[in-house]
Amino acid sequence: MGVGMVRALSGIMRQPFVLLGLALLSACGTPTGPGDQAEFLSRNIALWARTGPASYQYTLSRSCECLPEVTQPVMIVVRNLVVAERHYLTGAPVDPQYDAIFSSVPGLFDLIQQALDANAPGIAVRYNRQLGYPESIQIDWVAGTADDEVSYRISDFSPITP
Repeated sequence: MGVGMVRALSGIMRQPFVLLGLALLSACGTPTGPGDQAEFLSRNIALWARTGPASYQYTLSRSCECLPEVTQPVMIVVRNLVVAERHYLTGAPVDPQYDAIFSSVPGLFDLIQQALDANAPGIAVRYNRQLGYPESIQIDWVAGTADDEVSYRISDFSPITP
């Protein structure tokens, strides 16, 4: 690294707002508003429709101020586009009353659309680049209200044979 680069970086380091701006610029492709979120959602739904497997499994972890039954990680198994199994990582089945919470990938897309339709003030989604499914979803349903936030994380996604 040359002396000029070191001087430039040291000047930037003294200016936290410049760093924030650089961070925001480096996040190009990350949605910044509701219109962007809707566009990213549409693009990823289309990508999933083209490339997503009909049979797959993944672990869904949900974080919120909620009952333990809906915050424990759940393995979701989808066969031929239909959820075939929902069970906690302990092996215990998920009560059917929570089926809508622990859905297939299209159900997660529906959740994001519901947040957009409700004009939720805080929506952040990270999508899988190859298949388009959401890898993480964070929603703040009401600005300034405590305990209404919810987040989802998808891990261990893998296609399976039906």
